[in-house]
Amino acid sequence: MDCGDSTIDGLLAGNAPVKPLGPGGAAPAIGHLHDLLRGHGYCYLPDPRATYYDVYGSVTRRAVADYRKKFGLGAGETADGELLRDAVSRPAPKAIIGPAYVPLVLDVAFTAVHRFVWLTSLFETGGAFQRLNLNTDGCGVSFGILQWSQKSGELHRVLQACHDHEPEEWGRIVGDSAVLDYTGKVDGGLDAHGFAVEEAFELTRDPWKSRLEALGSSLPMQRVQLALAVESYRAELKHVAAYAGETASERVFAFLIDLTNQFGRGRVEQHYQEAARAGAGQGEILQTMQEAFTRIANERFQAQVRARREFFRTTALLSDEAVKQLK
Repeated sequence: MDCGDSTIDGLLAGNAPVKPLGPGGAAPAIGHLHDLLRGHGYCYLPDPRATYYDVYGSVTRRAVADYRKKFGLGAGETADGELLRDAVSRPAPKAIIGPAYVPLVLDVAFTAVHRFVWLTSLFETGGAFQRLNLNTDGCGVSFGILQWSQKSGELHRVLQACHDHEPEEWGRIVGDSAVLDYTGKVDGGLDAHGFAVEEAFELTRDPWKSRLEALGSSLPMQRVQLALAVESYRAELKHVAAYAGETASERVFAFLIDLTNQFGRGRVEQHYQEAARAGAGQGEILQTMQEAFTRIANERFQAQVRARREFFRTTALLSDEAVKQLK
């Protein structure tokens, strides 16, 4: 499946008129290149939150040169079709969700809702499918692109989906379904501090830690993660449309859904309605909500909350045009 970027698709297809990506360039295709290479371990490359995400600068040259050398693609600092084909076909040990990876590797069309999931995941895991949070928040293990939490029951939900939709892959990686019975318990089977009541199911330690990372690295299981995230976001879209209007902009939908992911549905809806009462435009509403939720947040995290809200409010990756339907 093509990704829809004429440069990336052209290079992959070997179209002679399409020139390789190289130093000094600035284009969306360079951002896609960064995403693909980050999945191969070049974590220092920028993601969409950086101003130089679409720029082929010194860090890009360094990563491309190293990748070419490591995999026998010849010396050089340009990203041609050969490099892109290798980056797409070679299993990425730290796979990153993005507009190129999803269609080119997972063979799933990248829709507007996938874009919302992608942008939220940047703040959760840097977009990584296999990222784990090992009880730093007292909630046990959190897993995947949206950091599904064990204590909330969301980890159980995603593990159950992996088991049900990809039973052979589940059997290969995990084995039996005992962990499903355990994570399905009240509070995910955790005590007040986020540790397993039964030591045999302490998911922060091996063998469970390695098994969860392997689930995140598996292409079939990445598709399950993605489908579950999109299903959740589509359900939330319907709720947001009920109070923000079905023709709100893509930016408004993305902003509100991501905010709901952080603060909960009821609080976000209440603040939206309060901000909209005076007939404010959508841009003003989002600015008001940015300030309100920055104040609500714990003082230690206010800077991060403001930066996250500012990103969704201003990024060029989201449209301000009214939309009638998002798929």
